[in-house]
Amino acid sequence: MQIFNLLFGLLIIGTGFFVKAFPNTIAGYNTMSKDQKKNVDIKAASTFIRNGFIIIGLIIIISYYLLRWIGIIEIANHITLISTIIVTIIGTIIIVILAQRFDHNKQKKTSHKDPKI
Repeated sequence: MQIFNLLFGLLIIGTGFFVKAFPNTIAGYNTMSKDQKKNVDIKAASTFIRNGFIIIGLIIIISYYLLRWIGIIEIANHITLISTIIVTIIGTIIIVILAQRFDHNKQKKTSHKDPKI
């Protein structure tokens, strides 16, 4: 499991640097029109996303070694996969929610009322 944590953590960190280098890979941004893209601070958004992925990757790597250093080797070996999935999912959800602040496009409010016939 030790190599899994290290490789997966490095993969997440690498993904962060990839997003920074190629911001068009950001979901949602790549489907925006040119006018909409002008209202997105993509430099700040891609930096934020990169930093978020670096933090997720480091948590994945460090948590395993921290548990082993404390002496909880059995727990480190057994919860590695579960904790990696949980950290990745929760971290990604937080990044997606917080990254919306870089989108300065006016959101259209949709009405859920039934049209009158």
